[in-house]
Amino acid sequence: MRGFLLGIVCLIGILVGCTDQSDTDQANEINKLKKQLEQLSLEKDNLEEEKNTLELAMSEEANRDYSMILAKDIEKYPYALYKTASIDIDEDGEDEIIELHVDAGKMENGRYGWDDGQKWLLVVKDGDKTYPLFDEYVQLGYIDFSTTTFEKKPLIVMIKAQHSDRTVQSFKFDKDEQGYLKETFYKKENTNNHYNETASYAFFQEAFQFIDMAFTTNASFIQESEKDLQDEEKRWLAIGPMIEDISNAERLLEMATNLNPELTVVSLANLINLLYQIDNKPPTSEQMNQLKSIQGVFKEIDSANSILEEENRIHPEIVEMVEKVNLILKKNNSETES
Repeated sequence: MRGFLLGIVCLIGILVGCTDQSDTDQANEINKLKKQLEQLSLEKDNLEEEKNTLELAMSEEANRDYSMILAKDIEKYPYALYKTASIDIDEDGEDEIIELHVDAGKMENGRYGWDDGQKWLLVVKDGDKTYPLFDEYVQLGYIDFSTTTFEKKPLIVMIKAQHSDRTVQSFKFDKDEQGYLKETFYKKENTNNHYNETASYAFFQEAFQFIDMAFTTNASFIQESEKDLQDEEKRWLAIGPMIEDISNAERLLEMATNLNPELTVVSLANLINLLYQIDNKPPTSEQMNQLKSIQGVFKEIDSANSILEEENRIHPEIVEMVEKVNLILKKNNSETES
């Protein structure tokens, strides 16, 4: 009997041991499967990321437009010289002249007689050689340019705005080809484009140069009283250049923000609105005081140091000054509405 009971106990022990071993093996198998699933999931994520990176690169490459622009005689220039700049773009020790021409008449007060569309010509003049970087008709839009340096090389960057589209192209002199390499690196409709900090800095700083010119060279009328601006023609001649400058600055700031969201700044639309109010009818003493206050703020701005490039952000003093201007403009808007 004792032998029989001992046998039963041994059998139970064997069965329990088998069960424990079976549970252990099963747990190990489950853990192994979990690890395999985690690995597969990680590999899937990596493949998805690689796919997105590849698609982005292919998209960018497909949208990049490279072409070489060689010297060419220009038979006929558009009616007006819209903008000019000088820079040693080919690094030969002498500055080249960059000119932007447009087929639009310029009036006495500095405004242009814009039509639905204009012929634009952007040209580099180097001695007796001319390089037409852009020579096309633009419907419901405009052309603008700025100069900058990229990787220690001088560069021309051009904005083409047409309807709601925005395109930015760069032009760099190629010594081997003796021409200008054109590259299209930004299109508004292509949401996959990377931002271009270099061009954004150039547009941003030039915008503040326009603002500086508006409130210095073209701002003599601000010191006059509202009584001196009762005459419609005198007002029209005085305010026109400032409106042109501020409108140019607004376009450049918009493009800088499109290229580099870190450069977002308060819009100049309210300032332009104030100028048009004064242009349309004799200004009030309060409006003239507001312009004087804004002039005082902008006079303190150093456009050459408006951006901290190493941090990719607007200089805090510029932000503070623009906020001051915005407060002045808000006051004008609230009084106008009341």
